[in-house]
Amino acid sequence: MSAPHKLLVVSVDAMVGDDVEFARTLPAFGRLLRDAATAQIEAVFPTLTYPNHTAQLTGAGPASSGIYNNTQFQPHEADPDWFWSAHHVRVPTLLDAARRAGLRTAAVQWPATAHADIDTLVPEIWDREYWGGVQEMYRATGSPDVWETYVAKHVDLVVWEPKRDFNDFACAVAADVLERERPDVMVLHLVAVDAARHATGPFSPQVHDALRRIDGYLGRLLDVLEHTGELERTNVVLVSDHGHLAVEQHTQLNAVFAERGFLRIDGAGRLLDYDVICHSAGLSGQLFLAEDLSPARLADVAALLRDLEADPQYRIAAIHTAAEAASRYGLDGPFAYVVESEPGVLVGRDWTSRPVVRREDADFAGYLGNHGHAPQHGGSRCSSRPGRRSRRGRTRGAVRSSTRRRRSPRCSAWSCRTPKAPRCPSCSSALAWGRPSPRKSPVLCGAVGDGRDLRH
Repeated sequence: MSAPHKLLVVSVDAMVGDDVEFARTLPAFGRLLRDAATAQIEAVFPTLTYPNHTAQLTGAGPASSGIYNNTQFQPHEADPDWFWSAHHVRVPTLLDAARRAGLRTAAVQWPATAHADIDTLVPEIWDREYWGGVQEMYRATGSPDVWETYVAKHVDLVVWEPKRDFNDFACAVAADVLERERPDVMVLHLVAVDAARHATGPFSPQVHDALRRIDGYLGRLLDVLEHTGELERTNVVLVSDHGHLAVEQHTQLNAVFAERGFLRIDGAGRLLDYDVICHSAGLSGQLFLAEDLSPARLADVAALLRDLEADPQYRIAAIHTAAEAASRYGLDGPFAYVVESEPGVLVGRDWTSRPVVRREDADFAGYLGNHGHAPQHGGSRCSSRPGRRSRRGRTRGAVRSSTRRRRSPRCSAWSCRTPKAPRCPSCSSALAWGRPSPRKSPVLCGAVGDGRDLRH
């Protein structure tokens, strides 16, 4: 009996379906897409990197996984901590299941994997000041000896200023890991496309430049697999997490709360305390209440939120209670309300700026593209069931995320495998990822193997 196929999952952060036509013209993308089955899958809400990458590895939405935002709620911090650590993830991951089954695992720059029980782990983390230095950071959060074996010789590829860039570093480390460790299951996260969309807008020429850069990385990984003789028995799966919308307006709810006496700051603009406060999730927001508010003050907050929802200048589509957000979107967390903005409206956390700043205003600053919006603002929906068969090169329609109300840590709704591909030991389904991306964004399931059917 021949050995099962190995699996390499590459997340091209913020790649969308509209990119595929151009990607087909590039060498490595073209090679993968030529033999790929594709599908469109709706993101989990909020359409942020950490909730969606966690959903890909767990099959669980934020209500079950515990990853409800990119960043933790730390209202007195100017730069809150991200959900770096796997300790925050409340359900088992596919890498956990693979390792329990005796498979060798690896993760490079994958969100929410710091401290995870992964054989070769280079986590996504950049808080070097907290750890006292880069070396200390990776020693504390990665797998044993990962600094000496992989990170130290490539760390000079990391760009820290003025904007962080780990892409060259991640590719170099991933290529080394593939060659040296030859893992059975490996995941890799690349963010060049996301950075381009943030900086220059959803569909600028710079996005094509970023896709060319990603193509070079993919080509290098395929070359390593070919060199080691692993290519014919490795399924290469491309996924993404979200798309972007053009930012049209900033709605700073904390500035409104401060104006109306629900949030208090000192003369230097530092937060003192609050009755209600907004934690930004990009193009949506999560509202937290102070502890021990009186029933009368809770009623005042509810009345204020109704006023904001009805006022057209703020461009708020809906303000959901936590229970409503959990029911509708599978989004739950320690917050009391979820703010769903209109498309293109950033829900910020700044309490010192003007409450509403539009793109044409002189004081507009920040990203030209962003995400975090409700998934219906950027993609079509349909349903799918496991067990459907897809020939190579066939494109499926849109698929709604199956993580919305799921409570078990099963694999995601979509799989891409050859007949020899390994199955998830925890649920007996094929090792699988949805590619949630809210702007016509298919899962790109590229099998580079023996040329047989891909099955869903």
